[in-house]
Amino acid sequence: MITFGPFRLVPGRKVLLDGDAPLRLGSRALDILVVLVERAGQVVAKDELVANVWPDTYVDDANLRVNIAALRKALGEGREGARYIANVPGRGYCFVAPVTRVEVGAPGLPATAGGEPPSHNLPVRLTRVVGRDAVIRTLADQLPRRRFITLVGPGGIGKTTVALALAEQLAPGYVDGVRFVDFAPVTDATLSDATLAASVLAGALGVAVDSIADLAGVLHDKHLLLILDNCEHVVGTAAVLAEAVLRRAPGIHILATSREPLRAEGEWVQRLASLETPPVTMTPDPAQALSYSAVELFVERATASVDTFSFGEAEVPLVIEICRGLDGIPLAIELAAARLDLFGLSGLAVRLNDRFALLVRGRRTALPRHQTLRAMLDWSYELLPMAERLVLHRLAVFAGGFTMESAAVMASDARLAQTDILGALSNLVAKSLLVADVSGNHVSYRLLEMTRAYALEKLTESGDLPRMRRRHAECHRDMLVQAEQEWDRRPTAEWLEVHGRQIDNLRAALVWAFGPDGDAALGVALTAAAVPLWMQLSLMNECREGGRRALEQVAPGTLTGDTASGPEAERTLRLLTALGLSLIYTKGPAPEIRAALNQALALAHRLDNVDYQLRALWGLFVEIFNQGYYARALEIADRFRAVAIRSADPVDLMAADRIRGFALHLMGDHTSARRYIEDGLRRYVRPDHRGHLVRYQYDQRVAACVPLSVILWIQGYPDQAVAMATMAVDEAQDMDHALTLGYALATAVCHVAFLVGDLAMADRFVGMLQNHATRHGLGPWAVLARYFNYRLQVARGGGAAGLAGMGTALAELEAINFALRYVGYLGEWAENLGRAGHTRDGLEAVDQALVRCEGGDIRWCMPELLRIKGELLSLRPTSGDEPGAAPEAEAHFHHALDWARRQGALSWELRAATSLAKLWRGQGRQADAHALLAGVFDRFTEGFGTADLVAARRLLMALTQDMACPLAAGLLEGGLAVGAPRPPSSRETRDREVIPFPVPGVAC
Repeated sequence: MITFGPFRLVPGRKVLLDGDAPLRLGSRALDILVVLVERAGQVVAKDELVANVWPDTYVDDANLRVNIAALRKALGEGREGARYIANVPGRGYCFVAPVTRVEVGAPGLPATAGGEPPSHNLPVRLTRVVGRDAVIRTLADQLPRRRFITLVGPGGIGKTTVALALAEQLAPGYVDGVRFVDFAPVTDATLSDATLAASVLAGALGVAVDSIADLAGVLHDKHLLLILDNCEHVVGTAAVLAEAVLRRAPGIHILATSREPLRAEGEWVQRLASLETPPVTMTPDPAQALSYSAVELFVERATASVDTFSFGEAEVPLVIEICRGLDGIPLAIELAAARLDLFGLSGLAVRLNDRFALLVRGRRTALPRHQTLRAMLDWSYELLPMAERLVLHRLAVFAGGFTMESAAVMASDARLAQTDILGALSNLVAKSLLVADVSGNHVSYRLLEMTRAYALEKLTESGDLPRMRRRHAECHRDMLVQAEQEWDRRPTAEWLEVHGRQIDNLRAALVWAFGPDGDAALGVALTAAAVPLWMQLSLMNECREGGRRALEQVAPGTLTGDTASGPEAERTLRLLTALGLSLIYTKGPAPEIRAALNQALALAHRLDNVDYQLRALWGLFVEIFNQGYYARALEIADRFRAVAIRSADPVDLMAADRIRGFALHLMGDHTSARRYIEDGLRRYVRPDHRGHLVRYQYDQRVAACVPLSVILWIQGYPDQAVAMATMAVDEAQDMDHALTLGYALATAVCHVAFLVGDLAMADRFVGMLQNHATRHGLGPWAVLARYFNYRLQVARGGGAAGLAGMGTALAELEAINFALRYVGYLGEWAENLGRAGHTRDGLEAVDQALVRCEGGDIRWCMPELLRIKGELLSLRPTSGDEPGAAPEAEAHFHHALDWARRQGALSWELRAATSLAKLWRGQGRQADAHALLAGVFDRFTEGFGTADLVAARRLLMALTQDMACPLAAGLLEGGLAVGAPRPPSSRETRDREVIPFPVPGVAC
């Protein structure tokens, strides 16, 4: 560990501490610091720094300068005269502070330094908070009690800075962490209704919902701090959001920032004052002056900007004059300090006074503070060279962060060379007019909202705004086209880091394109290019609505294919397919899905586009399949295979085998289904590209494991089923693909967990599915997660509440026509209704399931449904003059056994045999019961620790004891038997079980 000033650096652990608190710093800036500190006192050449920090990568000098500037700010150069990094002109950089080396294991290193990152999305704060300790202490005391506080003050006063500092201090006290929501990137147009505002808030929370009510429901059990930043242009919507969340989520606290109060119910307002300056009557020395926060801030920022700046007796009056002239507004002070290198302290004071005297006409103090800030911005703006002004104008159209490359595209001009643009970017960062985010592997930039609004006014005055709006939309269209081409070459995480942050700019560009002054044709092209980004971010709701809006602009002849040709037809094909697929995941099966996908299929045929024929057929298969029409789905699978044969991608044929096998499995032909799926897996070669994820939404190897895991259980291989299902989840997590993971969770592993009776496994994966489906707006799977959760509740003795919840969730699945395995879930509910004493309701439910099976060629769980009906019949009360229910129940058990044997469904056969053996035992037919159950049980080769096999073994032992010792049998039936290890068996896996054994002391 290397110490310097108040800081401690652990190079091997990439940890920098300011006192005992970890200092959040970007990875590149931290790498630069490590190189400089390890060679403290030596000049390190720029080329050497770049080679150490960006090996094998070309990096412009601007990146190095940006990171050095970020380091200086983070270290607080100038604070109490501290200096750390010196620029040696023409040579490089040198770390000039004294350093001390200490062994890493020395006491005093906080345990949190190497622990898990905090649960928040707070932006990296690169500078120390000055002059706000008192208000932060007050807010830290008040917010937990008041729940909702709005920080109010003019632009540039430091509201966001205080909010971030407070959030970092309070974060450990919130179980679910802190979430920062910045409304600055969105405009009044994009927040025209509260639903879309909820979507923005949901995006920051990492969930996807369609309404404020749904958002409040997601948060109802969370203990979380929400930071709603820059609310001044959306005060009405922000107030509605805050009230709805606070009413329904008692554990949520809200800290908002705005230039005016939200005027919402329960809101407490904290006005943020300017930083302190010495009184006019006071003539302080340097130490006294530094006790005033405005002076302290100016000196700290000036020292970071100019290495040679010193604060002595001569500088005190000038600095105080500047701070007073800027009304102690932090942003104004920072901007002034950034220009010290050009004008010097005296020049700043003269120009500042002249500028304000001109603007306020001698009555500066009578004007509102925001006018003072505008005056400061005017002054700072006019100091910029023309090239920097032009660049600042054009950057104002960005609604969120942007890269150096996109900034260069937006700012390009015949008057500006590429080097001029890059130099202007670097200078704007240095002058605090542009913020550089160096927290990730790729530097991004953003304008402060106040600066952006000012620059946007200047751009409007210049008459160049319409052209820049168009260029912005065209730039992002081209970037998204390039992003799709890069999808196969970049790891998912890196691709999302680079392109995912463009979502705010995409939204703004679409609002302009489809607005009154926009270009709808460009909007259609931009929407089509955005489809892969929406899909990879799992923003299915935005994809759906964007597709609908764009298709409204398409000529009817193109939609029908009558005039289909060229790029317009290709875009229409993409939009129709995206609309159909996004509807599947957000609304469930519906006529609109079939209409969109059938139009897409017809257009793809006309264009002879094999790729989109496969996408459309795949979507139609899923839509029909999810409704439970498996015979029709099988027909579509055959059409899919006929097209896949023409494809050069071997994954397509594997997908054809998979979907055919899945349909056969649900029709009850498990043997053929397994053969098709396993043949496809044997031929599978993992592609060197990821185009199949865009085409089919799932990784096809994982998708094949989904039905195969259930088939394996049905055929009598429980252990292999669990291994297959969990492997599918592991692989989906490794590839970081939201839809693939959701598919594996919803359709395989949760179901298998209940089949084998492993409630701990079910608990783990059901919780994972709930979080995942909510986060990504996967509506049908979110409903299924609720069903599984209530099913788990019932299994753990949840009783009436759990049963009611299961019924409600099943009704929701039926409402969206989601039929995949629905009859099986209906049977589970029926059986649990019977166990709870609601036999008649259970019989109605299982009869409903059987009718669905007969009407839709659904046979995969027919043996189980017949068994469940037999169990319910055996529970049905009868009066004295009615025949007993046993004969009818026995007939259903025999029928279930017959179906299971014909299907080769050993696990269903075991359940049916167990039910019939119990019935026969009650009738005194122990020998028949034992022979039947043992004949099925002995055919298993694995899974002896799963619930069905454990129950069957215990019943077999009880039957053996019945036949050997009537007295012991009576005790067993009375529940008095004790458990003891069974003697060693030929099956090693059975040796671990504890089984009922004869009661000690009873002779048999």
